[in-house]
Amino acid sequence: MRGILAPVDAEPPVDAPGPAAAHDDRDPPVELRVHGVAGTPPELMLQLVPAVRTDRAEQPPDDDDGAITEWRQPPARPQLRAWSWGSLTSGRWYQAFYLVLLPFMLANLAGWALLASPDGGPPTGTGDHADRERPARGVRIRWCVLLVRLAALLVTTIFAFWTQLVVADLVTYQWLVRHAGWPGWTVGAGFAVTAGVLLAVVWLSRIRTRPTRRHVDPWAVWTDPAGRASLHHDQPPMWNSPGINVGLRRLHLSAALGAVALAGCWPSAGGWTTWRTAGLWCAVATLAAVAVLTCWISLADGEAPGSADPAGPPRALRGHGLPPAALVRHGTWPPAAAALALAAVATGGVDTAWVGAHPFLPALRGSALWLSLAVLVVAALVGVVQGRVVPAPGTPPRRRDLRRANAPSILLLAAAIGAALGAGIAEQVARLAGSTCSVGPCVVVGDTVGWMAIVFTSILAAVGLVVALCWLALRLVPRADGRRPPAAVALRSLTVRGSWLTALLGALGSLATVAGIAVALARGGLPPVSAVPVAVSATVVGTLILLTLGLLAAALRHRHVRTPVAIGVAVAVVAVAAVVVWALRSGRSWQVLGVPLPPSTFAEFSLVVAILLPTALVLRRMYAAVRSVAARRGVGVLWDVGTFWPRWFHPLAPPTYSDRAVTGLTDRIEDVEPGEVFVVAAHSQGSVIAGTALLAANPRTPVALLTFGSPWHHLYGEFFPGYFDTGATAALVDTLDRRWRNLYRDTDPIGGPVHDPAVDASALADPHLRIHSDYWLEPEYGVAVARLERAIRSAVQHPTPGPSERTGRPAREQTTPTTR
Repeated sequence: MRGILAPVDAEPPVDAPGPAAAHDDRDPPVELRVHGVAGTPPELMLQLVPAVRTDRAEQPPDDDDGAITEWRQPPARPQLRAWSWGSLTSGRWYQAFYLVLLPFMLANLAGWALLASPDGGPPTGTGDHADRERPARGVRIRWCVLLVRLAALLVTTIFAFWTQLVVADLVTYQWLVRHAGWPGWTVGAGFAVTAGVLLAVVWLSRIRTRPTRRHVDPWAVWTDPAGRASLHHDQPPMWNSPGINVGLRRLHLSAALGAVALAGCWPSAGGWTTWRTAGLWCAVATLAAVAVLTCWISLADGEAPGSADPAGPPRALRGHGLPPAALVRHGTWPPAAAALALAAVATGGVDTAWVGAHPFLPALRGSALWLSLAVLVVAALVGVVQGRVVPAPGTPPRRRDLRRANAPSILLLAAAIGAALGAGIAEQVARLAGSTCSVGPCVVVGDTVGWMAIVFTSILAAVGLVVALCWLALRLVPRADGRRPPAAVALRSLTVRGSWLTALLGALGSLATVAGIAVALARGGLPPVSAVPVAVSATVVGTLILLTLGLLAAALRHRHVRTPVAIGVAVAVVAVAAVVVWALRSGRSWQVLGVPLPPSTFAEFSLVVAILLPTALVLRRMYAAVRSVAARRGVGVLWDVGTFWPRWFHPLAPPTYSDRAVTGLTDRIEDVEPGEVFVVAAHSQGSVIAGTALLAANPRTPVALLTFGSPWHHLYGEFFPGYFDTGATAALVDTLDRRWRNLYRDTDPIGGPVHDPAVDASALADPHLRIHSDYWLEPEYGVAVARLERAIRSAVQHPTPGPSERTGRPAREQTTPTTR
């Protein structure tokens, strides 16, 4: 990374007016602007076109090559720089397919949302011992890590279940074998194709931009830093721990293949009994081995077998080491491959009589219920085991702290999104394949998809209604000064402690899942989707229509759309809503590619709203993102936030970019020449990257940090309290010797204060409704840069002990980022 970002000699600076212009004959400060999500182009950050690239001047100004780049303005202000990292998440065409990995990314995020901090207990304030000793992996964090990883395995199994349902059941068995008359062994080919899809997903999760440093064997770095590394305790392992990723990836692949083989070899399946029984036992052995190794890895101390770390905790606290890398590498995939091969061979004995008696593969239909129950139980255990947040000394505890619901709710959301994407593809495949049948539908998914759609639609309506009512209450209730808050301020009030929203989603999802499981067990199956009462369906449909109209009105007002255009759009939307209501009341609709439009029943309405439409949008977005960098940047907002974290909990999540972004910015900060005035000005997600990099850096001269629109405390402290706690904030303040200034607006739903009086400025006025953008246009921005410049010059003239002397932290070792 040092080669990419090495600074070059710039042209002699020319003083010019601006927020950070120099005010004397001394060298002006280097202001390095770091953008937030969606990859803000360098010319926008520099407020001038065209920008000049400083790291590779011989190349054209292209920011889409998958690398970190640094830019400067033309000669008017050459010391104003833009540090561009957005192409790491949107620079390559294949990153469009990361949408398939969205459930895995959420499952990985759930592990980082745990309350237990890397010191083995709940997050607390600062402590003098934290900077001198490597944190121990306590009992609570070990069990939390284990439970999240087991839930992540279940999310992978759900993906494998829906893949097998589409490929092996709907297409191969129901359509080709039952309808087209193909031989029974074709089902075995369907199992092989299912395995191929799973291997393609694993391959997709491994693709990443080429490392800039030499590659090392990930199995040679066989450690598990989960629960031992953090931002301000032992950060380097967060960006250089490929061993745990490849180990978990091997276990997830084996679990997925074992689950496919288990369903194919289930006793009720047809085929040759001997082969099927052998495959069944191989599949059971595979899943048992995966579970045992996952427990061994997660409950261990994180060290490789036989390793001894003098800086680590005593052996009594460390417990036992990790299993041998060779066992994890080669201990599970051979039985998984054997089980899958036996399942494919066993289908050669499927006869015509068995095919005629079974309209679908029997094992898959019962799997959905037990997988749902398993995810629900594990998520509930995560909420119980992780404990509660212990406030820092002198900080009053929060009333009704709902942050403990974040990890369980995110796990449930990951499973639900994975199931919804699979259900959408399955339903559309069934409709398209069934359209070729001469008499009745020959490809049937079952009532599971219909009930999933009804539940998701009802939850969407309930959550939307609660959010709308809360926003209206905040909007209409006067403040202490007697005035009603603006709409943007009311919206920000909803996100100040956003854990209530995840808690609401988790509670509604849990209640719906429990109710569905109870009904299915009591009745021996789900009732028909037509059993939904009319009052319930009318309430849900009416709520969604009203919410849609309200969102439309808010969007038109926010964008200041001209009245004639706004009226035309409103009339069109009202007309569409009227057609939907008419179709639901009359029961009439038309088939468009197998989809009823407009939907004529509540079940079809729910299917379109919650399953088919989101799936179509995802596929359409993927297609657009393959062809357009702008579309990839829009999708990249998900990856900018979700892939900041290493893949320690779900290895099939999209690759992290922070191993390059954080270490690259750290190297850039450490390259600052002694005496140079250097201010890092970071916006939104860039402030998270910059703060993390500064916690790891040991610069040769004092530097300063300006953050604006920062989610450091507002969102990251809310959803990742084990890492962005008061200890991390205090460590960053101490590292910078209080050369940190934070700007925010009351109208910004993303950025906010960090709750340190020495850092936070007063909330900025927002008469132009800039919300979360264009902070550098505010006069307070230039004042803050000038203040930090004076602080740096004062620190250079009157040096104080640096972070290494104050905390005893050694200089950062050069690490080798590898594939994670």
